[in-house]
Amino acid sequence: MRDSPHAPITDLTAGAAQAHELYSSYVEAGFTEDQALRITIGILTAGIAGGGQ
Repeated sequence: MRDSPHAPITDLTAGAAQAHELYSSYVEAGFTEDQALRITIGILTAGIAGGGQ
């Protein structure tokens, strides 16, 4: 279980790492940092709002 006191990484930390990896992937693909950030924000916002369902 990730949220146990002995877990090496929490769910929140894992989510932050995934968001950073997503952002970095867009930058590596040729998007500007601003574009990559806006895309990442859009994806995260849609997920929070339930847009992916």
